[in-house]
Amino acid sequence: MDKHAQIEDTPRGRGRPKTVSDEAQRKRIIEAAFALLCEEGYGRMTMDDVAAHCRMSKKTLYRLFPGKLALFSAVTDSHRETMIDLRRGRDDLPLVESLTRIFLCDTSVADDRARAAFIRVVMVECERYPELKAVVEERGRDMTHAELTAWIERQNALGRMAVEDSRIAARMLMDIVFNPLVRSSEGHHWPGFGEPRAYVRRCLELFIEGARPRA
Repeated sequence: MDKHAQIEDTPRGRGRPKTVSDEAQRKRIIEAAFALLCEEGYGRMTMDDVAAHCRMSKKTLYRLFPGKLALFSAVTDSHRETMIDLRRGRDDLPLVESLTRIFLCDTSVADDRARAAFIRVVMVECERYPELKAVVEERGRDMTHAELTAWIERQNALGRMAVEDSRIAARMLMDIVFNPLVRSSEGHHWPGFGEPRAYVRRCLELFIEGARPRA
């Protein structure tokens, strides 16, 4: 049987078939697409692959995601939430701790590897498919930058930071945290600088020291 054959969403049995919400279906599809993207790349991944991986019909898949680009956009949105989460940065925490939590520097090494794997795929595939670059810039880089800019402006308003240009400061923070991930995804190491997370934390400490209000 061909692996791309249409598969029913729910095995048939006695009684009323079990229903799965669209939200749960979308989450399952995005997780499958993420894994396939990291393994196969965008060009080789097909919607048939995703449907087969999820054991659902292509009809259901296309109802929730009309095409591969729409699915990639959803994966990008989901991936952005594994890179930055402003909800975790409480204003009652020290600034370094808030930033560590915001950038999810306190999660597992496996999570770091997953982030690096997706970055590696994106860097390669965006060169081949310009439409992906537009998605990553708009839904990844630009949205992250806007969220960080707003967070810094709030810290300024609370008197916890004194940053003249919040947009530049937000870009600096993105470079501090994401560049090590990019280098890691390319196979680079950090000889002489210790473990990457320790390096990032030290960079954040220096950033916050420079951003503190002066008497």
